[in-house]
Amino acid sequence: MSGQKTSKISLKIGGMSCASCVATIEGALTNLGGVSKAQVNLAAQKAHVEYDRELV
Repeated sequence: MSGQKTSKISLKIGGMSCASCVATIEGALTNLGGVSKAQVNLAAQKAHVEYDRELV
C-alpha cells in the first residue's frame, strides 16, 4: 500500500474481557480488504487501524 493512501483511525471497542477477544478482533480487522495493520488494546478498549482509504 502506498503511504499517501494510508489513513489511521482509533476506534472505541466495548465488551472485551480477555486476550482471546483481542485476537479475534485483530484477526477480523486484518482480514478486511485494505486494512494493513490493526492493534487492539484490551485495557484501553480501543483498536488502532491503518488502512488504504481507497479500498475501505
